[in-house]
Amino acid sequence: MRARIAALSCLVCWLLAFAARAQDNPRTDYTAYTRPAGRTAIGLFKIEQGIVDALTIGTYWPLWTAYPALGVLVPNVYVKMGTPNRAPLALAGRAGVTYVDDSAITKLSDDQASASAIAYAAEVTASLRLGSAFTFSLGGDYNHISAVGGATDHVAPSIEGASTADTWSARLFTEWHLTHSFELSLLVRYLIYQSPLNADVATESEAVSIESDLSGEASRRRRWSLVPGVAFEGERWELQLGVGYGVFYLPVLGLPTSKSWPIVDLGFAYRFDLY
Repeated sequence: MRARIAALSCLVCWLLAFAARAQDNPRTDYTAYTRPAGRTAIGLFKIEQGIVDALTIGTYWPLWTAYPALGVLVPNVYVKMGTPNRAPLALAGRAGVTYVDDSAITKLSDDQASASAIAYAAEVTASLRLGSAFTFSLGGDYNHISAVGGATDHVAPSIEGASTADTWSARLFTEWHLTHSFELSLLVRYLIYQSPLNADVATESEAVSIESDLSGEASRRRRWSLVPGVAFEGERWELQLGVGYGVFYLPVLGLPTSKSWPIVDLGFAYRFDLY
């Protein structure tokens, strides 16, 4: 009898320790969880910093390193704010912005076009923790991109235009924690709505002035994507890998493709505490 009680006590202590560790190092992608206060995570594609327990800021650092190739910085930042991670039900919102200067697009197009672009991204997520093993996260995403451009000296001297696109999507993300360092995951995304690509073009010369509306959308829109995956966690690092098929969402911009593609969802980060 005493042996059973001792074994049960050890099991309860292990589950509590595992739950506490999961709450201290939660996955921040596709969930309502934030980095703990003072925690820094440097990943393959982004850097995150926990300001306080319910507030995280981040940036996609590869865009900042594009200066040698483009001659300009591509600034981008996002802020995520939510409820405490230890609550069974967590809620969070995230907003981000990315700006691409016209000189960058001019250089990429070999001086054949000039335009500046700005992209906004917003999301809301609710995460429900069931015991220490299962977590379910339901969220919605909104993305908007707009570009305004004009001609360069190498093309017609008076061509200007503007284009915009908006996207709404929903997602369900589930996590099954098998051990304190290994979990299975499943990401399901559904494209609710994508506006037609609106493009307003104005052309002027000494002889003629033309204004036109060039708008279009894919004739056949794919909407679903399904990505099963695994995740590993160490004392200072985390690794996530998912492989699936469906609509692929462009990194940072969040715009979906019109066709289904194989999807690889890869994430890695090294964590340490600044304070």
